[in-house]
Amino acid sequence: MIDRQRLYRAGIWALTAPLPKQRRTALRRSLRARLDNRLVLGADFLVLSRAKSGRTWLRAMLSRLYQRRHALPEHQLLEYDNFHRQHAAIPVVAMTHGHELDKLARDARAGAALRAMPTVFLARDPRDVAVSEYFQATRRAADYKREMYAVEGEMSLFDFVMQAPPGLPAICDYLNLWHRELEGWDAVHRLSYEALRAQPEAEMARLCAFLGADFSTGEIAEAVAFASFEALKAKEKDDFFRNSRLRAKNSDDPDSFKVRRGKVGGYRDYFDAGQIAKIDAFVAERLDAGLGYR
Repeated sequence: MIDRQRLYRAGIWALTAPLPKQRRTALRRSLRARLDNRLVLGADFLVLSRAKSGRTWLRAMLSRLYQRRHALPEHQLLEYDNFHRQHAAIPVVAMTHGHELDKLARDARAGAALRAMPTVFLARDPRDVAVSEYFQATRRAADYKREMYAVEGEMSLFDFVMQAPPGLPAICDYLNLWHRELEGWDAVHRLSYEALRAQPEAEMARLCAFLGADFSTGEIAEAVAFASFEALKAKEKDDFFRNSRLRAKNSDDPDSFKVRRGKVGGYRDYFDAGQIAKIDAFVAERLDAGLGYR
């Protein structure tokens, strides 16, 4: 089934390609945000997260639940309304990183509807996110995406984490913004990647209850097994979903996989003691304590 969102985005990249670099990148960010946010308003519920926070894993588990319940092909991934168009009982699900969504929440016409939408806020330790962003940028991202987010040229992992546009400063600011912003919304379910890794079945059961989805314990356990880290890594290597979201960039390079490590606190494996101290100190100073990662 055609992923209409990706077609729209491809159109944005193509139409803006002839423009000068600065104008091109600014327009691409703006148009993509407008496209994503227009789709959000047409959804039944929203999953909001920073990139590299476990959204693809969550998508795979939700996909499996709806596949099994409604006899849909197991090679499909949930993409906005593609499942809904096959079975009307399946909700339209907007999964977004929320670019400019806070502005939409204050819009005189659309803001109230957005703030009333059932919203799942998926958060992850920003230190692990930053490391994962580095491997995404250097092993997976296309040149136009690297350009759009100003990730160009060579950079050490430590410098990337501390200074790059997708590094810790931006990640912490993003989490702070949405941690505060969502306090004024009507129906918010806060889900941490770390809790999901520790107790996936229990956390998925809580999520389904929030969404009003009556999946059984057995259905949830099967979906968790289907989308376990090991199972997803194998599926990615085999291009099981035939979808670029879960397709290895280079099957000989483990760091080019979308499902790479998934380790909680894994950022510590990449730095020496002095660098870890600087990273931890930055997060302790910059990140809202209410998020629980300081």
